[in-house]
Amino acid sequence: ATYISRALAVNPEAAIRLTARGRVLAVFACSLEPEDASSTAPVIMGMRALHLAAESALDMTVQAQALQERLARLQKQAEQQSAEGQQNPELVLYMPPVTVNAGWTGKAAPVRGWSEVGTVPVEEFARATAEGLEAVDRALPENPGAAVLTTVRSRIWSSPMVLEYLPAFDGVQVPTGAAFALRVYGFIPEGFTGELPVFAARVGSDEWLRIVAPAGMVLVRRGSGSLL
Repeated sequence: ATYISRALAVNPEAAIRLTARGRVLAVFACSLEPEDASSTAPVIMGMRALHLAAESALDMTVQAQALQERLARLQKQAEQQSAEGQQNPELVLYMPPVTVNAGWTGKAAPVRGWSEVGTVPVEEFARATAEGLEAVDRALPENPGAAVLTTVRSRIWSSPMVLEYLPAFDGVQVPTGAAFALRVYGFIPEGFTGELPVFAARVGSDEWLRIVAPAGMVLVRRGSGSLL
């Protein structure tokens, strides 16, 4: 529920993709996607994996707001059952009846074929996020319209982090928006120090990056082989 509320903070009209295999549920949200077919902006997604009480097969995209409302009702149900003395009550989350179409869900992240290209200190992601937010503030005019806001954010969050100091990252571009996604989705716990591994994969003409953090991962997809 917290993860979905963070997705709604990025985009009040956010969609959530849920993919279940066996007893694992992957929950995807998108923080950046191309404005149109001519845009070179990457798709940047957050993903959290959750364990299910029973096996399930699922792949659907729903409105984040609708899912959040159902989770709130489920929480109230759990609190009521706990107050009545029920231990470990079984709770079932029913999916919203209406699905939505979102362009960023058109291609699924690869399951295999990933190779580690290096690691990045969490401090570098924090620095890139802070600099990106400052750049957005400086670039925006007073009272910008929605179109201007989207264009400015897309340009800045698509720009690559500076990683030349890491030899393992020779030729790999990690967009600044990946750092922003790690922060906005809360994937790096407060006080966490260390480095996050970065993996790369290729599927056809699409290049993928995967950044693994303690509370989730960020996926980046860029087409036409422009990422590596």
